[in-house]
Amino acid sequence: MPEAKSANLCWGQHHHLLRYLRVPAPSRHEAHIGTSYPLPAGCTVAAVRAALTHLVRRHEVLRTVYDLTGTAADGRAWPRQVVQPPAPQPVTEATTEDAVDVIARLTRTPFDLAREWPLRACVVTTGGRLVRLHLVFNHLAFDDVALDRLAAELDELLAARTEGRPAVLDPVEHQPVDLARFEESRTEADLEPALGHWRDIVEKLPADVFSKRRRASEAAHSASFTVPSLLPAARAIAAREHVWPSAVHLAAYAVTLAAYTGETVVAHRMYTSQRDASGFGGAVTCLSYPTPVLADLGGDPRFSAVVKASATRVSQAMTHAHVPYDRVYELIAEEGARRGTPVRVVAELNFLDNAPRSCRAKRDRYAVNAAPADWALAGSDSYLRIYEWADGITLALQALDAVMDADAVEQFLRGYARLVEAHRDPGTDLRVSEAAALIGFTPPAAPRTGPTRPEPTGSAPAERVLVDVVAEVNGLDGVDPARSYTGAGGRVLRLPRVVEALHERGWSAGLVPFTTTRPLSALAHELVPARG
Repeated sequence: MPEAKSANLCWGQHHHLLRYLRVPAPSRHEAHIGTSYPLPAGCTVAAVRAALTHLVRRHEVLRTVYDLTGTAADGRAWPRQVVQPPAPQPVTEATTEDAVDVIARLTRTPFDLAREWPLRACVVTTGGRLVRLHLVFNHLAFDDVALDRLAAELDELLAARTEGRPAVLDPVEHQPVDLARFEESRTEADLEPALGHWRDIVEKLPADVFSKRRRASEAAHSASFTVPSLLPAARAIAAREHVWPSAVHLAAYAVTLAAYTGETVVAHRMYTSQRDASGFGGAVTCLSYPTPVLADLGGDPRFSAVVKASATRVSQAMTHAHVPYDRVYELIAEEGARRGTPVRVVAELNFLDNAPRSCRAKRDRYAVNAAPADWALAGSDSYLRIYEWADGITLALQALDAVMDADAVEQFLRGYARLVEAHRDPGTDLRVSEAAALIGFTPPAAPRTGPTRPEPTGSAPAERVLVDVVAEVNGLDGVDPARSYTGAGGRVLRLPRVVEALHERGWSAGLVPFTTTRPLSALAHELVPARG
């Protein structure tokens, strides 16, 4: 058997690994990407199997597993990707009678990262005739660009097979391991211009943009608003201001967020592609993660000025995108430690291109969706997705009830759309205060403050073990238990090995508490003796 290829994770995969690991296993399917794949006339199960196996040979990401406690070049624990030899892609077969249950199981079962390839396939048949192909992807291995390329290649392979001709595919220039090895070769001097940019952003972040709205609640809400007229409105504004439509949406989001929170400096995270900045634009892997975005709306600027500033922020984010996500994450944690209060930037924004498909809406359509219980465990306060169709825009918002109730979710979406549509008129250019009046939120009250409860301290044995493990795994000479894991010098991607090492010493711990700003002495209090 050929020797397996391996390398560290690609930088764009860091966020998705941490997100996958921090939620309970039954909820990890929230990060899976599922699609019912269209098939050409005359396609057979054999053709699907052959096409998928061809893609597995061609793209190493499809036969990659992940060793979360592997060893990096410096001899320390670090998650690694391991490429396995080519083999047929596993394909599950289901009939139309049992397809719903089979696909639900494939979709909801968490991927075994250490053993399972990141694609699941299910062919659905009726009387032995193929009627549907359903695919489930692990987001750790794919982003939208990678999925679009795979879909185009699968189209060509199946069409060629049914038409009896050779398939014509572009050559694969780079595999994910090539990208990872290039990233491993980058020095601190190489990274400093980009990290310097993110360091400057992080130093200006507000501690909690939702501080005036936040309350105790464990519920979550989800709704979507499809507006056909929003597509030409955003494009008209973009053309007038000589920017991409994404800058218009970024500005509208910042202004609507400011109207809701009552803040003049707002921050969130925007999913940003590393493809252009990395030079590995064609690699089939995950090359995106959420970068922090800061909008200073002080001085009551007009919407056109916010749009121009947003265009600059998009350009800067793309220019400086190719850095390890864990480094940006740790910069935010370190800033919280410096201030003595957590810096919480977990409102997320994502642009998704669904063209040339239709939104299938002739008029505005608002829908309340099922409560996102699994997403609510992933660590975000809110998540706005902007879907661009060939004939409209869908705004889809998920939010914790702790920061936004169901009525506020609806008002946020309708106000956002109203703001953009108002500026389709070249004569309209509202100031932020005027936009807030248009959106219509009641100003929030001042944040409630009260006495803080002292953190518990751990038992002496548990604390000693925890401090020793953190120091050993991260190669630190000493660890101060009064500091948080990252504040003490711990690297966030070494947390799987920290948890494993604690278990080896007889203690059980979850990963999530270590990603907070709580001191290690308090976390030691939550360690419990491991079973078995």
